Formats: sequence, C-alpha cells, structure tokens
Amino acid sequence: VKQTTEQLLHATDRSLSDFPGFKNKLMKNTNRLEYFLSLGKKSFSRKDYMDVFKDISTATASRDLRKGSEMGLFEKSGDKNITVYSFKD
Repeated sequence: VKQTTEQLLHATDRSLSDFPGFKNKLMKNTNRLEYFLSLGKKSFSRKDYMDVFKDISTATASRDLRKGSEMGLFEKSGDKNITVYSFKD
C-alpha cells in the first residue's frame, strides 16, 4: 500500500500526540501558566503545579512559577518547599 507524504506526516503527528508527556514538553512556560490559571485554583504549591504537568522537572516548574510571579499572575509567600502561590483576583 502506497502512502502519501501527507498521510505519513498525519500518522506521525497522531503517534507523537499520544506519546505520554510529549505535549507538555512542547508547551512553553507561558502556555503552561495560562493553562494552569484556567483551572481556577486559588492557591497552590510547586507540587500542585507539577501534578498537572507530570513530565516537567522541578527546576522547570520553579522557573515557570518564578516567571508567573514576575508577570504578576500570582503572589508568592513562603520560601523553598513551603512556598505557596496565590492567584490575584
């Protein structure tokens, strides 16, 4: 059976989108933050953030959360493992 290039690319795209964690790794920090914001949590920890984005490292999660705080999306209180982030209303 002869397949066109378009059919092969479509099949590859389907396969990659089914690969666990592939989409999370392609998302940029702003995309992850925007999605997390849409979940409607009032306050959360880095662990809560990582529970949503299971395939990112703790370092990536920390960078994302620092970026979100710098962008003014939420406020940070506490330090290191006891840090809590709260979305601004």
